[in-house]
This record gives sequence, C-alpha cells and structure tokens, in this order.
Amino acid sequence: MRIRRKGQGTLEYITVFAAIVAAILIFAYAKLKPAVETVMDSSADKITTAAETFRTSEIE
Repeated sequence: MRIRRKGQGTLEYITVFAAIVAAILIFAYAKLKPAVETVMDSSADKITTAAETFRTSEIE
C-alpha cells in the first residue's frame, strides 16, 4: 500500500510559487530601476534649480 504525502505536495507548490514570485520581483526591479532613477534625478535637478534661484534672489 502506498502512503500519500499531502504535506509534501503542498510544500512543492509553495516552493514553486515562491520561485515565481521571486522571478517576477527581480524582473520588475530590473525594469523599473532606470525609470525610478530618471524621475529621482529630474526631481533633484528641479529642487537644486529652485534652491539656487531662491538663493540668488535673496542676495539681490
């Protein structure tokens, strides 16, 4: 007689699911990183420009 191991099947599904989620997260991070960096750089440039404008108008 063969004993079914229900817990083992569940663990296999969880492992496969975790691997798929990890792959999706790695892919999303790789694709979104350049876009986020671009937005952050643009925002930093705008803040720097505004601060310089404020500083020069304060001096005059």
